[in-house]
Order: sequence, then structure tokens, then C-alpha cells
Amino acid sequence: MKVAVIGTSNIGAVKYAADRIAAAHPDLALTCYGLPGGKFDEAKVNADGVFLPNQKDRQVLKLEHRINGTIGIDLNAFAHILVIGDTLGMPATLWTALNYDIADWPTRTGRDLLSLPAFLATIDEAITLRADHLRAQFGDHKIHVALAPYPTTAVVPKGAHHQQPYAGMATHPHAADIHALYRLALIRALRNRDMIFIPQPDETIASPFLTRERYGHGSMDFRAEGRLLNDHRHMNADFGASLFDAFALAIGATPHA
Repeated sequence: MKVAVIGTSNIGAVKYAADRIAAAHPDLALTCYGLPGGKFDEAKVNADGVFLPNQKDRQVLKLEHRINGTIGIDLNAFAHILVIGDTLGMPATLWTALNYDIADWPTRTGRDLLSLPAFLATIDEAITLRADHLRAQFGDHKIHVALAPYPTTAVVPKGAHHQQPYAGMATHPHAADIHALYRLALIRALRNRDMIFIPQPDETIASPFLTRERYGHGSMDFRAEGRLLNDHRHMNADFGASLFDAFALAIGATPHA
């Protein structure tokens, strides 16, 4: 069965786990297709079912061919498609949570108050904008969707890898509540647009919105094998294999022993 993993630079985790995936899932023929984040955001499916980058952008056309060896990818050729890389309103949700105290929750930090219904509305609004865009990119093709990986816990301390708003979740007293509310809203939004959510595997998660640091070690640039990133935003092949296993399970393919 032919399957495709399509997305931003975050597909590198799966791309570099390809040998491991082939051994675990010999009945699945995997094709990876990726574009840099901003360029991926401009790509969309055409009337023939071919997913293509902006055809007026000569730079991305050259890059696409160098990375993927193809001009576009025909979605009709695949039984199942996993799209990875969009944050789907998550940063906006976390920034709101960091800048307001939710009136319905007990914690007070002196920040302005926001009611829980209003907070839920901001989550829905942030997700809707990105989910509508993603649906438009892929037309009426049925897709599975995985978020861009949570950055690793290495982004929490102040320093070169520090990254907000994710770092703020490490000490937020209601991080678990926010995570549950966001995921519920995301699942609902994707389902309403005929998209199926593949959550980040529990084994990779250190705490809400943060990945275990070991999954960031040895991450490589999807554009050039052997070029290390170690930026703690992109994940390694261990992560890619775990995420692909979750996708395979969702489409009814179980790993071979």
C-alpha cells in the first residue's frame, strides 16, 4: 500500500527513519515530500490532484526538485496521506494563556482576566484560520494531520535554544488543562473538515507542549542528509519512527515483529 508523508521541514524526522519504517512496515511503500515552512504554506493541490508549490517561485521550484526529485506529488497515487508541520493555532493559544489569567481557574498572577468561554473562543478562532487553510491546500483529498512537533525541553532554560511560548508551559499551573482543551478543539475542527488528527506519541512527550530532549538530539536537515540541526525544534529519526507507527496504526497497518 502506497502512503505519503508530506509537509514542512519537520518531515525530516520521518525521512531519515525510512529504513527503519520499511523494516517495521514492509507492506507500506513510503514516499516523503517536503518544502520549507513558508514555501509549503503557499503550495496547494491542482485540478488534477497534484500538490505543487507556487509555480511562479523559481527558487522553490529548483529547491523542490533537488529535495524531492519530483515536480509536485500526485495525491491520487496514495492510499493514505500524512501531513506534518502546521502548528494549527497552537502558538496563538499558548501566548493567550501566558498573557491572561483564566477567570474560571483559581490561579492568579496579576494579569488581566479572561473568562474560560472567551479563552475557548480564541482557541477555536486560532485553529479555524489554519485548519481552513490546510483544507484548502489539499482540496477534497482525505488526509491525516500531525502537528509540528513540540520543541524539546531544551528550549525551557534561558539561552541559545530558549523558545516562547513553549518554555512558559513548563511552569504554567494549568498547562495540562490548556493541552486538553486545545487538543479537543483541534480534533473537532479537523474532523469537521474531513481530516484525521494523529497526536504526537505519548512516549515522546515530556510535559504538555514539550518533547523529551532525546528526540531532538541528532536531528537532521530534510534538505541535506548529514547536515545536523540539533535546534530542538526539529526531531530525529527515533521521533519519526514513533510518529509513523502512530500513523500506521491509524490506517490499520501494524508493525511486523
